[in-house]
Amino acid sequence: MRWTELEPALPLQPVANLLGRLPQLEFLLEGTEPQLLIARSAREAVLAHLTANRFEQGGLLLGEVFVDDGPDSRTTPRAVLITRSVAATDFSASAVALRMGSTLWDRARQAQCPQEIVVGWYHSHPGLGAFFSGTDRRTQRAFFAQPYSVGWVVDPVEGTEAWFMGAESVPMPAAKVPD
Repeated sequence: MRWTELEPALPLQPVANLLGRLPQLEFLLEGTEPQLLIARSAREAVLAHLTANRFEQGGLLLGEVFVDDGPDSRTTPRAVLITRSVAATDFSASAVALRMGSTLWDRARQAQCPQEIVVGWYHSHPGLGAFFSGTDRRTQRAFFAQPYSVGWVVDPVEGTEAWFMGAESVPMPAAKVPD
């Protein structure tokens, strides 16, 4: 028996499929590579979840990935659209730490629509600022290592947030809400 690593058959879509949906999107991170878009309803759900108490909380981000046609399409996403979130309900937390239970992944799989995949995760740092700690970077590298993988951290006390992309947690530009 020989071990071979197979690339998963992800529901990657051509970027042309996204263009017609742009008018429906209300929130956008401008100037990012890949372009990062989030539905206002997904953003509002995450922020409502994270402001519910003073403990760290988190969950997974569901969405769609759009690529150009061509040989690099599986490794070069052009756009990531966050459509929904799945809040962790099985977790242990303090003011400075969070451990989400594995049942979150099962709940996310059950919630996914056909074109959706887990595109990332989110969590809070209440009163500590919006940044990726060393633990956050290790989590991103271990579980969210795809080029389209998003990490979002929010400090609901200070009202700040930060976004990171890929296995190396590359910081994304500040979020801008269109007028």
